[in-house]
Amino acid sequence: MDVKPIKVNSINDLPEAPVSQGITLVRKTGSWKNVRPVVGERSAPCENACPLKIRIPKFIDYLTKKEPEKAALEILKWNPFPSITGRLCPAKCETGCNRNKYDEKISIRELERFLGDLVLEKKKIEVKSQKKTKVAILGTSTSLMGTAYRLRENGFEVTIFAKGQSLFSDVKESIPGEILQKEEQAFINAKIELIADKAPSISELKASFNYIVTYAEDAPEVNVVDPKVGKTDDEKVFIVAEDQDISRSIKNGLTVANFITSLDEGKEFQEEKLPRVVSFKEIITDYFNHEAAVKEIKTIEDAIKEGLRCFSCGTCNSCGNCYVFCPDNAVKWIDNFPFFDYDYCKGCGVCVNECPRGVLELIPEK
Repeated sequence: MDVKPIKVNSINDLPEAPVSQGITLVRKTGSWKNVRPVVGERSAPCENACPLKIRIPKFIDYLTKKEPEKAALEILKWNPFPSITGRLCPAKCETGCNRNKYDEKISIRELERFLGDLVLEKKKIEVKSQKKTKVAILGTSTSLMGTAYRLRENGFEVTIFAKGQSLFSDVKESIPGEILQKEEQAFINAKIELIADKAPSISELKASFNYIVTYAEDAPEVNVVDPKVGKTDDEKVFIVAEDQDISRSIKNGLTVANFITSLDEGKEFQEEKLPRVVSFKEIITDYFNHEAAVKEIKTIEDAIKEGLRCFSCGTCNSCGNCYVFCPDNAVKWIDNFPFFDYDYCKGCGVCVNECPRGVLELIPEK
């Protein structure tokens, strides 16, 4: 066989090669590395599908580390009523779950219900700061209760005009009475004023309150000009849209509360957007066993068992693979979390390839 000789007439004819051109006092591995691993900003398809954007892998991580109360408090950051949604929502999170493509979806709604019930007895609306701004809530639906909850959390003085109805009036036929009583008690403990029988008009309320939040049918005199945040052509009046999906209704109520908070503080309202979703093909399924779902969760043991099935898409749960597989000891394990020593990292990408959850990614060196 004839072999054609390769002629090299100058240095420009040589192929690219990873050769350091300078000293290595700053980067111990040399200056040829062009990428580095980082813990990326990623989200799971379950939380992306959830109208309330609950950080599902994060609360499940607390649960599997045997910290169920922390798990429940994590849910409450995004969803004030898990005992209600855990019984009534259509569980769009489960439809989005990556585990659907492996064996069975995670029983996320059951976990949410179980954890919501677990802390319901001592549930507390944490008031972050006290404001003198007064808000009237005219009505008692779960979405309006979401508005009241978030506004009180943010320090507003909140009064609910119940018009002779019980709180959470739209779900009282579907949720056990003792659950709703405990939800109402949390409102009372947070010093949210409940006025049972009065049904003042919008014009009457405007004389005493800075803002009024209600349903569209109770405020026919105003027109909605921005449905995303419930804003109307009356700067004091906001409308919360009801939805057949109870989670979306609550989200609408929370959005109105967040918008009013931004308005009152003179800040620009920005709706949160989740980072890029981790797809199923980014999950390294070799690290997981096929296992049937726990579809009815009655005990902590049931909950932990089901939580351990979660892929934890896009969320580091300290599995340690990056630390174990790094060929150069460039991954340090500090406070049960990986940190990269870039002086010794060569950018080989082994840690990224062995991350089961799509948490790590390679980014260009500057």
